[in-house]
Amino acid sequence: MEGNKRTLSLLVVAVAVGALYFITTQLMSPEGEGEPASTEQAEGGEGAEDASAEDAAEDAGEAQAAALSEEEREARRELGTIATEHYRATVDNLAGGVTELRLTGDPRFTDQETGAPIDVVTTDREEFAALRIQLGEGVIPDDAIWALEQVSEREVRLTWEGEHYRVVRSLRAGEGPYQVWSTTRIVNTADHARTTRLEMGAWHYVTREQESGGLFVSRSSYISQGVCVWDEETERKDRDSLVEDGAHGYGSGDVHVAALENVYFTQAMAAHDQLAARCALYGSNRGGTLDDPHGTLFEARLLYPWVEIDPGDEVTYQTLAYLGPKDRGALNLAGHELPEMVDLGFFALIARQLARFLSFIHQFVPNWGLAIILLTLIIRLTLFPLTNLSFKSMARMRRLKPEIDRINELYKDDAEKKGAAVMELYRKHKINPLSGCLPSLLQLPVWWALYTSLSTNIELYHMPFALWWTDLSSPDPFYVLPVMLGALMHLQQRLSPTSMDPTQAKMMMYFMPIMITVFMLFLPSGLCLYMLTNSALGIGQQKLNEYRLSKEAPLETSEDDDDGGSDDGEDAGETERKSTKRRPKRKRRVRRGRA
Repeated sequence: MEGNKRTLSLLVVAVAVGALYFITTQLMSPEGEGEPASTEQAEGGEGAEDASAEDAAEDAGEAQAAALSEEEREARRELGTIATEHYRATVDNLAGGVTELRLTGDPRFTDQETGAPIDVVTTDREEFAALRIQLGEGVIPDDAIWALEQVSEREVRLTWEGEHYRVVRSLRAGEGPYQVWSTTRIVNTADHARTTRLEMGAWHYVTREQESGGLFVSRSSYISQGVCVWDEETERKDRDSLVEDGAHGYGSGDVHVAALENVYFTQAMAAHDQLAARCALYGSNRGGTLDDPHGTLFEARLLYPWVEIDPGDEVTYQTLAYLGPKDRGALNLAGHELPEMVDLGFFALIARQLARFLSFIHQFVPNWGLAIILLTLIIRLTLFPLTNLSFKSMARMRRLKPEIDRINELYKDDAEKKGAAVMELYRKHKINPLSGCLPSLLQLPVWWALYTSLSTNIELYHMPFALWWTDLSSPDPFYVLPVMLGALMHLQQRLSPTSMDPTQAKMMMYFMPIMITVFMLFLPSGLCLYMLTNSALGIGQQKLNEYRLSKEAPLETSEDDDDGGSDDGEDAGETERKSTKRRPKRKRRVRRGRA
């Protein structure tokens, strides 16, 4: 009896073990982890990740959040540093990216209030760390903790493993200034193929107060933009475009650069070896109220194409990041279309050469303010043949000013007759009024290129000139240069001849100088110095031409104008009537000759 009980017990145990074995093998089989991604899914891009991996990522994120409190997670924080002669960057294992990058190599790049080196990274939250990465659709949890290793003074390694991926990142200093090379190796540790892609981001925060710059300013140096460079195109999107119109994406497998910038600094990410698939730009209001936000958070993302990784295989990406001032030499050294970060406008080709020439002059003239004055003088001399034609025409017109004033008074109520009389006066004295405008139009590209070059030149950043002008990239603190510029422009208007109505001429004489003065109050003093120098040289050239013409013979007049020109005091209307009266007499003499 007892033997039967033992046999029955053994039978029950055997059945239980068999059932447990069956259930365990079913749960642990590859089919339980999800089917491998099909070729069709892999080519589908956004939806290519298998469902079980997404579920596992979500479960793991919840488990990690539940496992560690905020204090416990903070206790596991580790920091690494990348130090070069140009910057010192801090890498955080909780953020998985660069949380601080201070410019240490140039004394100009210091905060004017605190004296501390400028930090190019303007955000202070983990999720907005520079060069933070993501795989596919949120595979790496937001609260991931990376293993950090300080490889050398110039390199930090980050490692994260989860969701059947092993991700190893190397952040190291490049050979050129302000370069950070990011090498990301992604290993598929699952027993089936996985489809994923690499995304890298940059964030930048700027307050409304910084962007405003002043009451009348047209462009503060803090005004920020998102930038995408793809194929042969460069697209810039400002705050209003990104916040009001929503996200912008560019490129289709041909993206070179995704970046954020203001006038003097940039955070840029450039694809290396292979082109990225897309560049995405975002913007959102932050702080304050809906109607009056405190600032704007800009985001740029560089998205690589989707790839399929076989079990045990890996894929490696290299990205060149540039975090620093928009120094033309450093950007050119970095290559990868990064020189596009300097926006020189429509006449970029000319502006680029002028910037190089200014740097060349500075090699011999150590003061940047004097270099700007010398550059303006050299350009004036180079363009002298064109400007001389213009000023010569204006000087000849000025000699006719009494006649023009008389015509304005005679035909003050008839604009059509006034215009015809003035043109007749120009014809008689062989003056082409367009000869003063055409040379100015030909010079316009050069002057505009010089304007854009000086207004974006990082070499003028915090560089002194003289007296209280300690920063050529900032406005004149006492507004002396703008006021002097307005006074010179008023004088130039007085010296310039005009055929306009006296009321209109008076408005131009006062309105234009006042408008330019207000416009320049909050623009860089280096730019104002150039305009002031240019105006002074223009007045000098104008007076020189008037002096030379005063030594020449009087202006030629036609035979019919002997008794009706500017010297005898008769107006153009009387001249026309006398000429008309003489014509019938000549006709009658002809008829008598025939008789």
